[in-house]
Amino acid sequence: MDANASELPLPVQQQRGKSSKESSVTVDIKISENEKDAGNGPNDQAIVDDHPGDHTDDSDKEGEVKSSAPAVDGAPAVDGVGTKQELSKNQLRKRRRLETLTEKKKRKKELEKEARNAKAKAEGRDLVKERREQQERELSGKGHKKREEAWSKRMHNADKRFQICVDCSFDEYMSRKEMNSLALQIRYCYAINKKMDNPCYFSVANLNGLTSEIMKRVAGFPDQWLARAFSTSDKPLTEMHPDKSNLVYLTGDSENTLEKLDDSKIYVIGGIVDRNRLKRATIDKAQELGIATAKIPIDEHLKFSATKILTCNHVFEILLKYREYGNDWKKAMMHVLPKRKDIQEVNDDKKI
Repeated sequence: MDANASELPLPVQQQRGKSSKESSVTVDIKISENEKDAGNGPNDQAIVDDHPGDHTDDSDKEGEVKSSAPAVDGAPAVDGVGTKQELSKNQLRKRRRLETLTEKKKRKKELEKEARNAKAKAEGRDLVKERREQQERELSGKGHKKREEAWSKRMHNADKRFQICVDCSFDEYMSRKEMNSLALQIRYCYAINKKMDNPCYFSVANLNGLTSEIMKRVAGFPDQWLARAFSTSDKPLTEMHPDKSNLVYLTGDSENTLEKLDDSKIYVIGGIVDRNRLKRATIDKAQELGIATAKIPIDEHLKFSATKILTCNHVFEILLKYREYGNDWKKAMMHVLPKRKDIQEVNDDKKI
């Protein structure tokens, strides 16, 4: 002890000589008192924790959640240390856009529900009774059995129909955003095929890398998909489907026009999302593999004011609708292609 300390009164020397453990106790008492002020009742007792490092206070957890929550209605955001951070104009614009889209989706669902209820009422149906019966079927397993029977019936002649394969061998040329789009298109293809009255066998070849990782995050993929005429492999296209004579690579750069579908063929769609950036990528791949190529007869039936680049799911659905509509290319394309493409019929100037 230094000379100055020895001259101090005894209570002050005892105060200076307190251990760090006692200091921790004092801090914990103050925190508990603050909690009392924040909302505890006047009769609550402050809790002294002799070992504050052994656990985390629940109030601290709540504070962390609140501090990390985003600002609402354009209010300043609060970071982890309680400092207010003003949102930029771009962040505010994105937030308003997200809120608007969310509200639109919510309203759309409400309108669809109202339309279904109105239709059911006009038909004299009892929706409450139907929902109750549906729940009973789900609990008893009859619903699953009924769906399986309906699927088996639709797949009865699938072996006699053409097949469709998506070739995912272009990951190295695409950005993460483009691979996310490709994964979404594959999901659309699967959903379309599952709903068709005459589904076909659908496969995905060369599924690896980031696209594969994205697909694995999809609920039920691939286990549940395999029960619905689906197959997938990380192997190249010609290893998954070794007989090249059965393969036809669909590409807009081909000189061969697909006049009709051959039920003995597997039609390959290039799994590429490039915003028309990669020229001749699919036809170069087909020629490298020694596979026949063909293009859908778009120019023979339709005139595009916008781009003629089609997504994987558009091509997929056009092939299925072609067969459903009695081998009618024009009707199939008019049904599938979005109106934003500003399409006109070649033999009819009527715009759709």
